[in-house]
Amino acid sequence: MQSRKSLQDKAYEYLKAQIMDGAFEKGKIYSLAAITASLNMSRTPVRDALLSLSQENLVDVLPSRGFQLHEVTRREIIELYQLRCAIEGYCAAFLASCYAADSSRSEIAMLDKNLKLQEKAVYDHQSADEYYILDMEFHNIIISSTKNKHFYHIIKNNRVRSSDFSLVSLRKEGVIERTLKEHKAIYEALCTGDPVLSQEKMILHLDTPLQNNLSSKLLSD
Repeated sequence: MQSRKSLQDKAYEYLKAQIMDGAFEKGKIYSLAAITASLNMSRTPVRDALLSLSQENLVDVLPSRGFQLHEVTRREIIELYQLRCAIEGYCAAFLASCYAADSSRSEIAMLDKNLKLQEKAVYDHQSADEYYILDMEFHNIIISSTKNKHFYHIIKNNRVRSSDFSLVSLRKEGVIERTLKEHKAIYEALCTGDPVLSQEKMILHLDTPLQNNLSSKLLSD
């Protein structure tokens, strides 16, 4: 028989994957009984998994009712921005320092390739959805350059909380063009090997989605 801990982990991983894949609808209440039945588990490991997800602000547990996706507030958007500035600003500075030491050529080459694909998404395909994937890849390359798995997981876990806002923002007229321009500015700063300039360009860039997200009608107070 599987232990309660392993069952809880299984339920947690399943539910988190479903959340990140967009399987749950915002505003809809899901019953604990339905989830336990689909997983063929008892209530306890599923309930504990949901409590863990609620601590990550991914779901809101509703006593005697079930759970629903967590509604992101303005305060949380600002906190996520501050988190990204701290982590991604550092990562940009780190990558620039490595470039200056001639030890980050592969990441720079990957960014160059990514930017060319971004240009196609913007000017040839005019696809915000395609650009959204490339946007995440661009940032992931910079984050992964540090080889710090905690950075990557923190950003990934928090990115899902604002994914709806990010995609809606990118679909607004002129946003993907401006974002591409900012990405190029970050790339150029990285290629100078200047960590301070690279960090500044990254933080300046992250302010754009912050302002777009704060003006979104999807936010709750």
